[in-house]
Amino acid sequence: MEFAYDTMRKRILSGQYEPGTQLKEEHLAEELGMSRTPVRAALKKLSDDKLVSVEANRGVFVAGWTRWDIEEMFSLRALLEPHAAKLAAEHATDSDITRLNQINAEMANAIKSRSDDAVLRIQAANRAFHMHLLDCAKSQRLKSMLVTLIDMPVITRSFFLYSAPDFARSLQQHEDIAYAVQTHDGQLACNLMESHIRLSYRRFMKERIDSTVVSDTAARDADAA
Repeated sequence: MEFAYDTMRKRILSGQYEPGTQLKEEHLAEELGMSRTPVRAALKKLSDDKLVSVEANRGVFVAGWTRWDIEEMFSLRALLEPHAAKLAAEHATDSDITRLNQINAEMANAIKSRSDDAVLRIQAANRAFHMHLLDCAKSQRLKSMLVTLIDMPVITRSFFLYSAPDFARSLQQHEDIAYAVQTHDGQLACNLMESHIRLSYRRFMKERIDSTVVSDTAARDADAA
């Protein structure tokens, strides 16, 4: 069951399965080379994770995202990640701190490069930073609760909406958090992470609204043409 769950979860979070995609037991079992029983159990677990929705007499579908879903996700991160940052500041080793600084340097280089794959590199560095902080916190339970939230495709894809100043602000916040961890100031790390998540939420919602307005305007112009 774990193989089926891990495989489908990664495909959903990476966007390989788009929202609304139907996941059929028989097809998945054949594709993954197993019986339908572990596939069914994996789909049940994905439903518990709110990554898929089960519709009576229709089947299992990859979940979409409403504004409420997004607000809840950010609220949960704002509650949990500051605590993770506090634990990271208290438990991080010298090698942990070195790695945090390396990740921030990678993000800075990606921002400066302006290459075709810059956004993908920034996205990867952002994920690596947040995931490594969870490793520094030394709490497997906390990590298991946050991994899915950090990996949500609705968030990772939002990087393609960000401007250069947005990336610069995000990097500065990461560097401030890394400094708090380096100085083992747990409360500072906690406060900085809470601000980072809340600012990310505001920026995320603004970019989504702006993007929607542009799309709607373009659609109306096309209809009028």
